[in-house]
Amino acid sequence: MSKVKEMAIAGRERIYLLDERADLWSYDWRGADYKRMFPQGHGLFGNGTRLAASDSILYAADPDGALSAFHAGNGQTMWSRHGATIDGLPFHPLAVAADDRSVYVLTPLDTETGDEGDAIPEGGSLAVLQFTAGGQLSRVHKHPLLRQPVRVRLRHLNRAYFLAVSKDGDIHVFDSIFARLIAMQRNGEAIQAGGLPSKPYSGLCLDSGGTLYLGDASELDQDEEDDRFILTLDRSGRLLGEITSYRGGCDQLLADASDRLYILSGERETITLLNLQPQTVRMEETGVPEGIWLSRAFDSTETGTVWHKLTLDGFIPEGTQLRFSYFSSDNDHAVIEGTYRKLDDWIEDAGVSLKRKLAALSANWSAPILNPKDALFIGAKGRYLWLMIEWIGTERHTPSIERIRLYFPRETYLNYLPAVYQEDEESRDFLERYLSMFGTLFSELETEIGDLSRFIDPHRAEGEHLRWLATWLGLAADDSWTDEQVRAFIHAAHDLYRYRGTKRGMLQTIETYTGMEPIIVEQFQTKAMRDNAELRTLMEQLYGDNPYSFTVLLRPEQAPSEKQRVVIEELLEEQKPAYTEAKLVQLQPWMYLDLHTYLGINTVLTEPSILTLNADRSMPNDTLIVDVGMEKRMDVHTRLELDSELE
Repeated sequence: MSKVKEMAIAGRERIYLLDERADLWSYDWRGADYKRMFPQGHGLFGNGTRLAASDSILYAADPDGALSAFHAGNGQTMWSRHGATIDGLPFHPLAVAADDRSVYVLTPLDTETGDEGDAIPEGGSLAVLQFTAGGQLSRVHKHPLLRQPVRVRLRHLNRAYFLAVSKDGDIHVFDSIFARLIAMQRNGEAIQAGGLPSKPYSGLCLDSGGTLYLGDASELDQDEEDDRFILTLDRSGRLLGEITSYRGGCDQLLADASDRLYILSGERETITLLNLQPQTVRMEETGVPEGIWLSRAFDSTETGTVWHKLTLDGFIPEGTQLRFSYFSSDNDHAVIEGTYRKLDDWIEDAGVSLKRKLAALSANWSAPILNPKDALFIGAKGRYLWLMIEWIGTERHTPSIERIRLYFPRETYLNYLPAVYQEDEESRDFLERYLSMFGTLFSELETEIGDLSRFIDPHRAEGEHLRWLATWLGLAADDSWTDEQVRAFIHAAHDLYRYRGTKRGMLQTIETYTGMEPIIVEQFQTKAMRDNAELRTLMEQLYGDNPYSFTVLLRPEQAPSEKQRVVIEELLEEQKPAYTEAKLVQLQPWMYLDLHTYLGINTVLTEPSILTLNADRSMPNDTLIVDVGMEKRMDVHTRLELDSELE
């Protein structure tokens, strides 16, 4: 492989690399396996091509005026658009990006021809053309901000622009020459971000949370310290900071579905992977990883209420803290900064800074309770109760709260003891707090007993409790199963056991797991074709020669991962008759009959075969089409310029 010029990411593990010889390589970084997608000298595109990929399609945008889509698994051409114009619009790809539904191409709308080649005039308009996965132009994204600042020849703009598309359809265009970032929203509005440090940039990508990443393409002198970092920006282009875990130049920057960053460095001839790590956001007022929340008033509806305690369900990692403070009053109004006003309105007033709110209420709060799981309120008497919660985190971790429960009025087990235990104020207070621990324990037990149905009712049970219920019916479901799949098997258990060992039972089992019914081909269905000597070998290759076997055909979407395929094989082993053999075949989407395929023009069907999987159709969509004696040779029914084209 020669020097890499461009890369694209498909799914979570596959990288496509275009080198300076215009060779395209597929690289699996987990298995360190790579292969050439097309033969050398394929001529499909040049080394200036820009790449983009979705999970199943690889797009190649050649600056000479071509946009092609290839199957990401086998490299088969799915469609191609050629020409200086497409649907009446000038077409010269400057950048490309893709999502699961569309491919987006940045192209100039205004060009002029000169002695030194085509150029974009000063102020020339640019647009982002949106194509469907089938190659049809579906939308043109334009805005007055999207213009070329100065006149420039098209051949000088190779890899000068970068394109990124968010999950909700916002389009980000970055001009690396003038450090301009233009964010175009789905509603047609656009903003241009500025304020970036003055330096060369290269590469733009967007993670699932909407954070933008920008690469540094500066060149360094031999003795100069390397201070080149990946910059992070928000959706509007405001600079957030730097990723200090990577230092060096960047020629291209991409993010995959797991928010891993891929950094292509031509200087080092390396691709670096950065895994996203959690980082606690720092509070603007203090600059430290903490947060403060002030609650509205909790209303008991009765004056003089003695608030009892609070319980907390949450996660407090080592080195972090949760601090609770409170105060209570019978009046929800107070004099604040010389004005008598309602406390809740003042707390929620966005025009009042947090610092002012904390200073004005500082005399009211109780001493903080640290990391409470079960804490009594001391001296909290009044109709209304306010809470202040402080989160104190570390650089990587922060405490979290799932649920807070407040108890009122005060009721403890001390009320069940003789009056002699309540005579002394000091001992009564201690005993009351001591007995509250047992009160919490018994209260939790009563709650679980009262809500027992969420452990044994499959309609309510979730997670481990649902999988525990499944074991009652002999179903071993691991973490790869969703709760909906486990619940569906529990509800269908009666019929699955009733028809176990039958074709109906296997069909229902796989449909319950995948949501779609498979196709089962039994040996007797192929008998007529096996009697034909010319087709016998084909039948054995497709369906085997064991009379006590059958074949299960899965659609591609029924088992998108290898783990799901293994689960289906295990289910078949449990459901099939003991003396039979099950062969599982997952059909591959290698033919796209709905994409520029016209019967009688560039597609020929032979006569229907004897084997049909649905007898009520004369030529059903699951007919096996054969061409006897052609031996799979391309030169038999392949006619150049008539139904085939070499590129």
